[in-house]
Order: sequence, then structure tokens, then C-alpha cells
Amino acid sequence: MTILETLAVFVGIPVLIYALIAVCVMLPGRAKKRPRYRPGQTWDYTAHWWAGDQPVVAAAGETPGTRGGGAHGTW
Repeated sequence: MTILETLAVFVGIPVLIYALIAVCVMLPGRAKKRPRYRPGQTWDYTAHWWAGDQPVVAAAGETPGTRGGGAHGTW
């Protein structure tokens, strides 16, 4: 067995398998051109908070993130 045949078996075949998996993973996401939420856009849906297996709907007029606090500590 020559060095080229050895490289083809032990390097070429695994590279082809990884390339095939990468193509299979990338193609389905590229085909769907659905609108995506971008930061700064308005959110047109009701706020839902999930606690375990029971959905909890936010109180009327209360939007998440308006109470203060957070990682920067402005309470």
C-alpha cells in the first residue's frame, strides 16, 4: 500500500464524511427564509413566563425588564 493510498483512506475519507455532515446541517437552514427577530425591533406577542410545566402569563401592563435590576445592578 503506498503513502497516497494510506492518506486517502485515513485522511480523505474522514474529511469527506465531515464535509458531507456539514453540508447536510447547513442546507436546511439556508432554504428557510423566515423573518427573524432582531434586537431593537418591536415584539408583537404577549409575554409568557414559564415555571416548570405550568405556563404563567405576565400581569396586564407588566412587561419583562421594566422593574430594574439586572447584571449591572441598577435597582
